[in-house]
Amino acid sequence: MTTETDPPKTRVLIVAFDGLRPDMVTDDTMPNLRRFARDGALFPQSRAVFPSETRVNQASLVTGAWPRRHGIVGNKFIDRVASPDALINSGDEDELRAASEKLDGALVDVPSLGEILAGHGRQLAVVGSGTAGGTRMLHHAAERLGQFRFSLYRPDASTPQPRIGEIVDAFGPIPEARIPSNERLTYATDTYLGYVEPRLKPDVAILWFFEPDLTYHYSGLGTAESLSALGHADAQLARVLAYRDALPPDDPLHIVTLSDHGHLATEGAPFDLKAQLAEAGFRVGDRFGDAIDMVAFCGSAGGIYIKGSDEALLTKLLDWLRRQDWCGVALTKEQRGGLAFADVHLDHARAPDLVFTTRSHDGRNPHGYPGRCPHDWAQLPPGGGIHGGLHPMELSNWLAIQGPAVTPAFVSDLPCGIVDVLPTVLHLLGVPLPESVEGRVLGEALVDAAGPSASDTETEARSVPHGPDRSFTLTTWGVGDRRYLNQGRSGPAAG
Repeated sequence: MTTETDPPKTRVLIVAFDGLRPDMVTDDTMPNLRRFARDGALFPQSRAVFPSETRVNQASLVTGAWPRRHGIVGNKFIDRVASPDALINSGDEDELRAASEKLDGALVDVPSLGEILAGHGRQLAVVGSGTAGGTRMLHHAAERLGQFRFSLYRPDASTPQPRIGEIVDAFGPIPEARIPSNERLTYATDTYLGYVEPRLKPDVAILWFFEPDLTYHYSGLGTAESLSALGHADAQLARVLAYRDALPPDDPLHIVTLSDHGHLATEGAPFDLKAQLAEAGFRVGDRFGDAIDMVAFCGSAGGIYIKGSDEALLTKLLDWLRRQDWCGVALTKEQRGGLAFADVHLDHARAPDLVFTTRSHDGRNPHGYPGRCPHDWAQLPPGGGIHGGLHPMELSNWLAIQGPAVTPAFVSDLPCGIVDVLPTVLHLLGVPLPESVEGRVLGEALVDAAGPSASDTETEARSVPHGPDRSFTLTTWGVGDRRYLNQGRSGPAAG
């Protein structure tokens, strides 16, 4: 029981705009989010983790760790126990749940937000309008902990099931998926405001909007559809802020707004990686077998698993990749004359034998937005959005915070990233940080905490040869002993 001298018990809401590019948050496109940033703390130097894909960054969000530690190394990956011969699609609820069961629940290698909170008598609730696998990733232990996770894409994959029935009874059937998915954003917000808050009052909630990512992908950046998605997501934020503003002083709610990654525009037709590999004499397929030596996948970044991690085959494949015009950079476990997984925080046992990005550049799409790349995603329309690589428009993610403990009208000039959200949330709640956390508390923006200063930061640019006449430069930012990926660029070879 609290007394008049006890401080109010703070709570935190994380509102995620999947795929939102920070440069598309303007007074015209998202006035409420822009005002939120001006009145709160804005982090314009925030960065995603690599690969700049959703489930990878969701795992970093809820663990405060890089992929090298939490083990979600891509939207698709192979696990030696759960699926030794074929890729796991982490966006697929059935595949991800089956993998988790085979791993006795150890889908993620370190404690996640829901588990950390439960260990301190707190609870996490998640409402996700994105892929069912992504919603599971945000709270993969919800069933075991008896906590709340609601996937609009797969209500049958939600928990506890009786609560999902109550939501449908209260708000009606879940709307059909459309582009843009405005109706589903409204439904997700209805669920949070009309059910999660009054019925559960969680210590932390995550409200995950699958926009503008969905519409960026299948309509493009700057189209009428994508602008509609931005505006509607912004209107849902306005509803949340109005609710927050009406709360009594003894129920303070901190709000974190973020995106998991940015987007590029595709150019050209898909280059068909598997067909090119087969034409070059490699035995490639979707599953290892007697006639298949490698399993490959690609979007704007990709990976290749090699049977038995054959060193001779890896060397041959690496040489082939470095000669392809569409390839930006190829990375391996060891440096091999280039970049290694450790350089991008990807050195985990699940990582492919070889990881690569496509050759991105700053060219503009028809609506004037910079950042383009070749791709191998056949389902996308011409000029559709894509992400996964190291271009700054893929790595840049939105991050802004408001709340009683946050310095108002503050703009940080320090590097930070999605890995810093969990330690900051735990700090706000007064929950100790587990040893597994690699991110830092964003103390520079908090009224009760000390943070690093600009003098504690450094920039490092490392160039490596890539192909006969090209190089690739990876730029990182250091803050103390933490190193954030700023950008990766292809260019002409030095000399």
